[in-house]
Amino acid sequence: MLEIVVIGAGIAGFSAALALWERGAAVTIVETSRPGAGATGASAGMLAAQYEAPGPTAKFQFCLQCRERYPEYVAKLQDLSGRDLHVRYDGMLVANLDADEHAAGLEMVNWQVEADLKAEIIDPTAAQSIQPGVSGAVESYIWLPDEAQLDSQLLAEALAEAIARTEVRLISENGAAEIRQRGGTVTGVGMADGRTLEADGVVLAAGAWSRTVAGLPRELPVRPVRGQILRLPLEGLALKTLVASHAGRYLVPRDDGTALAGSTMEDVGFDRAITDEGERLIHESVAQLVPALRDRKPVERWAGLRPISADSWPIVGPDPELEGLFYATGYGRSGILVAPLAGEVVADLVVSGEAGVEWEFFGVERFE
Repeated sequence: MLEIVVIGAGIAGFSAALALWERGAAVTIVETSRPGAGATGASAGMLAAQYEAPGPTAKFQFCLQCRERYPEYVAKLQDLSGRDLHVRYDGMLVANLDADEHAAGLEMVNWQVEADLKAEIIDPTAAQSIQPGVSGAVESYIWLPDEAQLDSQLLAEALAEAIARTEVRLISENGAAEIRQRGGTVTGVGMADGRTLEADGVVLAAGAWSRTVAGLPRELPVRPVRGQILRLPLEGLALKTLVASHAGRYLVPRDDGTALAGSTMEDVGFDRAITDEGERLIHESVAQLVPALRDRKPVERWAGLRPISADSWPIVGPDPELEGLFYATGYGRSGILVAPLAGEVVADLVVSGEAGVEWEFFGVERFE
């Protein structure tokens, strides 16, 4: 039986650990803090493969596969944890605020339609018929009916509860200090308390903190980028769809009568402070998207640190120099979407050396 240590207890680490356990490996997850305390629990939970897509690339096809397989992943988690993750398949409206954004949106819709995806440009009146309350003072909207979302705060709890019902061991509040090796092969993990966990392989899934683990064979190009989020009361506004702008701002409705409004992208290191400037920027975007929410006071505020790679795409797969080291990190703004399938890929590579989907474009060697 393979002994595998997974570093990180967010959705990246949990998904890889669950997939490894399903393939017969003995798995231990180690986490510096508590499960889901990083980017997973701080995210908005959008399952948006088409929004912000750069073009009809192989990486985009991977994201589509992630969205297509998500119902199966959710069913598995809900069965193991007993939790309802409140998945909503209500689509997304993306506001084209001016003529330039309308032109860019039209180009995006054209190539997505050619790829047999559902996407269209609609006028503000049509958008308001889909989602009452969205702004009429914009050029147009992109309507993406297949985009979805889930409650990521519930997801963080469900992941920990699901893992607890397997044979996977979880060590929290005591993270990995160093990846240990001998002769170019991983031998285990040195823990913060001085202990050593021997292992046949290590999966690095520590999000924004991945590069801080000692013993890596390379400088890992992953940095923390702060994202602030507000929870706003809807108070009678029946918001059901995701609403977003091209600037990466969004409103995500929740089943409890609130909506998450976000998010900022701030290069401030590991600072998770909540700022008045961040709240101001988010409120400006909210007013552009749904004017009735302009003056709503947040009932909750928080900030998370996204793990952003040098090219903003995930880092997945084996290290080409250190045998037994695998990456599942750098998922950035799409972590909730890509982590389940990326975890399957990593588990396949650990156990058999082959995966059933294309993943090579996510390899760490692309940065050399």
